[in-house]
Amino acid sequence: MHIVDGPLSPEVCLGTGLLAAGAVGYSIHRLKDGLADRTVPLTGMMSALVFAGQMVNFPLIGAPVSGHLIGGVLAAVILGPWAGCLAITLVLMVQCLLFYDGGFSALGANILNMGVVGSIGGYAVYAVCRRFIGRGVGSTVVAAVVASWLSVMAAAFLFCIEFRLFHGSSDLDFGKVFALMVSFHSLIGIGEALITGTVISFVVRQRPDLIYSPDEHTSGTLAGAGRFVTAGCIAAMAVAAFVAPFASGHPDGLEAVAHETEFDSLQADFPALLLDEYAIPSPVEGWQESMLWQRLSVSLAGILGTVSVFVMAIGFGNALKPLATPAGAGHAE
Repeated sequence: MHIVDGPLSPEVCLGTGLLAAGAVGYSIHRLKDGLADRTVPLTGMMSALVFAGQMVNFPLIGAPVSGHLIGGVLAAVILGPWAGCLAITLVLMVQCLLFYDGGFSALGANILNMGVVGSIGGYAVYAVCRRFIGRGVGSTVVAAVVASWLSVMAAAFLFCIEFRLFHGSSDLDFGKVFALMVSFHSLIGIGEALITGTVISFVVRQRPDLIYSPDEHTSGTLAGAGRFVTAGCIAAMAVAAFVAPFASGHPDGLEAVAHETEFDSLQADFPALLLDEYAIPSPVEGWQESMLWQRLSVSLAGILGTVSVFVMAIGFGNALKPLATPAGAGHAE
């Protein structure tokens, strides 16, 4: 659901950018108030997992449309809403600046829709669900599943509002845009919910102590979570290297809506970046036509992106540590 440059007006891009910057800034502020030792490596791992997961588009049954993981609720359930928001933000920044996946001017809108709404809003839904259905293993998974589906629908609905603000008086059929966005993303949300539920079910059964709890703020160390972090990073690299090259080639939900309603003509033209479309330039003339090279290229790009977002998350977290209040010394996250 990465918005490209063009469909949103400069005013909408500026407004969403300011809202996203405020939310991310507040998330950083909250992280400084009691940063657990294990939060930094876990954030790096979750950033890598979400980046790799977003490279894998899954097809929708009955339509030439695909979807991919957003990961906001998944990150928030393990990291908490503030670190989760930061993790998704770093993923979206690497995708945009390195691979031009999502427009430069629309980066704020993408962070707002997927990072802020996905993580902070999704965690709020998750927390409310747990309050009503309990805090057991099954309840945690069900709450994450419900919040995941709703986070996808919320992001789709928010895009419709952003799009409507600029094109309300145009000849575009906004009713059709809205109907297609809701219908496609209601199905994509099922995939998001299944992926999130599967991962959370595994974590809550194997390492329930790694599920974020604001009521029991822990200062778990890297040693306590190191094996889990290592396994997660290996899984992220494996997905990027061996699964992403075989992702569905169908357009994702937003791209399909843009094509069906013909607002894809609004996309702005920008000079191609070196790694556009998650592809490494061919070192030998003619290799770019080879299916083997194309898949190897995606693998290499996926590994590069996964490592980049992990390093960024670790570097940012370590820079934040000297400014942070030790976990348990003050107000919990």
